[in-house]
Amino acid sequence: MTFRRLSPALFAALALSAALRADPPPGLDFPPLKFVPPAVETRLLSNGATVFILADHELPLVNVTAVFRGGSAYEPADRAGLTDLAGTMIRAGGTRSRKPEDMDETLEFIGASVETGIGAEQASASLSVLKKDLKVGLEIFADVLRNPAFRGKNLAVEKAKMIEGIRRRNDDPFGIARRELRKMVYGPDHPLAAVPEIPAVKKFSRKDVEKRYERYFHPNNMRLAVSGDADPDEIVRYLEEVFQGWKAGMAPLPEPKSIDPRARDLALARTARLVGYAPKDLNQTTILLAHLGIKRHNPDRFALEVLNEILGGSSLSSRLFKEVRSRRGLAYWVGSSFSEPWDYGTIAAGCQTKSESAPQAARSILAEIERMRTEKVGADELELAKQAIANSFIFRYASSHAVASERMSLEFYGYPPDYLDKYVPRILAVTADDILDAAKKYLRPGAMVLMAVGPSSGEGGLKEFGIPARVDIRIPE
Repeated sequence: MTFRRLSPALFAALALSAALRADPPPGLDFPPLKFVPPAVETRLLSNGATVFILADHELPLVNVTAVFRGGSAYEPADRAGLTDLAGTMIRAGGTRSRKPEDMDETLEFIGASVETGIGAEQASASLSVLKKDLKVGLEIFADVLRNPAFRGKNLAVEKAKMIEGIRRRNDDPFGIARRELRKMVYGPDHPLAAVPEIPAVKKFSRKDVEKRYERYFHPNNMRLAVSGDADPDEIVRYLEEVFQGWKAGMAPLPEPKSIDPRARDLALARTARLVGYAPKDLNQTTILLAHLGIKRHNPDRFALEVLNEILGGSSLSSRLFKEVRSRRGLAYWVGSSFSEPWDYGTIAAGCQTKSESAPQAARSILAEIERMRTEKVGADELELAKQAIANSFIFRYASSHAVASERMSLEFYGYPPDYLDKYVPRILAVTADDILDAAKKYLRPGAMVLMAVGPSSGEGGLKEFGIPARVDIRIPE
């Protein structure tokens, strides 16, 4: 008989799992956690930018985040990666008056940092600086936003980094599964599924990067969140100074590309499941299942959040964890999720399992999804999920800057001003009937596409779910 030595991480996980299964000590009674988000002051700069300010004098530190509407959602598929490169270069290329190495030296000397980036729907920049150096930090921050230089040698370095990242993208089987699943759900040309390729990145020019910057970065497209040891009047005065003379930019961006609702209906009504398989020399298989879900601002999102917590959102108390991992022993990891981008998001579930167990694991996940549609959740299960979400909500805002940034983001994405204040009450108001209604309305296990990554010997076991189509994950040079 042989024994396998447990790694410290696995030993700790098993110990935690055992502790969570144990009965709690008697006599412990704690009042429910309560959290009222602090008030964030809103100011309007003369250049049109809105500032969200939350003073916090506990530490002599100030944090600033700027966001601009724009990102990969507004780019064609053949330009995938360009916004990411532009977001990096705004900081990495220095400014017209500051070389990157000189800027790095100054920031290091005063213990500050400035970072930039561009995501799917927003471009952003951040500053962290000691109160005593706030004016210097804001001057550098504004210079980066207003006068990026996009120096050629720095652009070459950042393109090389991006290309190396593309070459390594197949190292992670979960990354492969998630990437290819999105292509199956949205189609490869949708902004939520498009991925950068090396031939396109090689062609990106300085002019391309400059155009992305010029399209997004201007004051009438800017919001700022400021928190820390600073008086609001002082902050506004400094911001007016450093952004003085920055001219307004182009007209507001149009709505980003959205998937055809007819395609969505077809996806939900699909009778022959779409199954993708990417062979990879592994001893386990990663499985992801998904279909289109909801858009942002859907009133059912609170019921769906509780539903997801019960199904697979909580790794230790969810149905998928208990059934697929604990009772059946089929998965190393199992869970579910739902997303709410500008377009239809996804409702997804998945696991990592032994390759020979892949069909059984997928079958069990689909059965649990179907059970959500046919059975009401129990009172204890419902209350546990709602309390877990409500309690975790508190820890999402452990810092004043997290609160100020969230207020800014909610306004950016069009949520009402009282969204944060009403979030927990709306979660606690969700009923078992609400969850069953949401499950019947939005969960379609028969329409879920399936993407698997694992050894080629496991491909045949997925035939019960549809006709597996081998996915080419080779990386073109």
